[in-house]
Amino acid sequence: MESKVQHIRELLCQKSAVKQQVFQLTQTLFRDMKLVLRDIETDLMPNLKSDAPNVEVKYSDKGDFEAHLKFSGDTLVLMMHTNVFDFDDSHYINRSAYVQQDKMREFCGMIQIYNFLSDSIRYNREQDIGYLIARVFINKEGHFFIDGKRPLSFVYSDIEKNKMTKDVMRHIVEEAMLFCLNFDLLAPPIDHINYISVEQKNNMSHSSGMPTGKRLGFIMSAEDRIE
Repeated sequence: MESKVQHIRELLCQKSAVKQQVFQLTQTLFRDMKLVLRDIETDLMPNLKSDAPNVEVKYSDKGDFEAHLKFSGDTLVLMMHTNVFDFDDSHYINRSAYVQQDKMREFCGMIQIYNFLSDSIRYNREQDIGYLIARVFINKEGHFFIDGKRPLSFVYSDIEKNKMTKDVMRHIVEEAMLFCLNFDLLAPPIDHINYISVEQKNNMSHSSGMPTGKRLGFIMSAEDRIE
């Protein structure tokens, strides 16, 4: 019995303590990322007022674990998960010498970056679809890697060399914005929407449109999927 209690104590002092450290650091970095979103809003708005007065860039803080950056018809939704994650033994980061030297380095907090249509949020269209652009995994030392769309998943795949800073955060957000701006809303094939129910009609009246996503009604090609 004593050996089991000792083992539990060791796990609490080692693994559980590291997970708390990872959570706290991820939360601190998420607060920094909110400041980056606000800076981008500040940097873009002066030029837009003169060159594109009808285009809005707006940052919104949605609490401890969520933030939005609206830029015209697109909105980036950043969400911090409250749990800490490990990875399967076959995951590529476990082949890193950096992780092999200290297995506690593989425990990561997660920040998810989604692309929603701005109108989906504005009109609270609950059935609308947002697309996951990136999952940012951050360990106890502030090292990170990204699982998601290119180029982010390609540039930031090495957890050993990637260290999270405000400059890096800025680059991540800017690349995510560029992805959104080049990922256009396509009209679904007519056969997919050639009839609606009374319930759908009523929902359209209340929410300004049918449930919508940038690829709703289309089969996504391999290059559109999360890599």
